Amino acid sequence: MYRSLIIDAAERLFASGGYEGTKIQDVATESGISLGTLYSVFDGKSDIYQAVQDERLGRLFLLAGRTMASDDKAAERLMQGNRVFIRWLTEHPDFLRIHLDNSGAWASNPQEVGEGLVNAWRRGIDLIALVIAEAMREGDAFQGDSVIAARTMVAIQQVHMSAWVEAGMKSDADDLANRIEEQLRRTLFRSN
Repeated sequence: MYRSLIIDAAERLFASGGYEGTKIQDVATESGISLGTLYSVFDGKSDIYQAVQDERLGRLFLLAGRTMASDDKAAERLMQGNRVFIRWLTEHPDFLRIHLDNSGAWASNPQEVGEGLVNAWRRGIDLIALVIAEAMREGDAFQGDSVIAARTMVAIQQVHMSAWVEAGMKSDADDLANRIEEQLRRTLFRSN
């Protein structure tokens, strides 16, 4: 129970104040527990930050992975996975802010972050590349390097998500997903 309280509180604080601006005492206060209790669950701020990443990315990969494992054509599975990814991030705006602020370019191998985040990035790129390679074999995607195409996809997602956050997150999540999907189809696929 304490773990969940701490992760939720830390997520809010990291989103609003950044990693450097968040103090461990602030996390304890925000979660409604003592500093001693917090330290009985986590070793410190970096451990909490990694737990936020692991918890949220784990859920996100589970949802996207399930969606992209259907029997539909690969191009359609990729678009469904994109929609799940975008919807989840718009429903978790604090994590989206953390992800945008602290992970650098989504298309690049993350630098100076924990091993868990690097592994999550690799798993995500590998999953997308696998489905894009299938879409290439099916004749729906332009031929080329599926990993470069996967990196292109996440770069497009990041640009659109960043613009959405900068604009105050006012537009509808489905509208945002539709704009991203339109860009992905123009960039990756032979026909719309």
